[in-house]
Amino acid sequence: MFLSAVSLAKSKSKTLLVKMVSQAGTGITFNARRGRLREKLTLLHYDPIVKKKVLFVEQKKVRSL
Repeated sequence: MFLSAVSLAKSKSKTLLVKMVSQAGTGITFNARRGRLREKLTLLHYDPIVKKKVLFVEQKKVRSL
């Protein structure tokens, strides 16, 4: 059996790791997971510099999971 002639395609991952950035302008970031086919994330998350929950938006994709 020669498997060199068979080309197996890689499947795409279902989830992405994305970088979330604070909209309060403090520079706080964290990583979150989201589905590959979903829209960009916006989350309310605690910002320790302003000591409140503020809006975090997705900045960029970090990697596929």
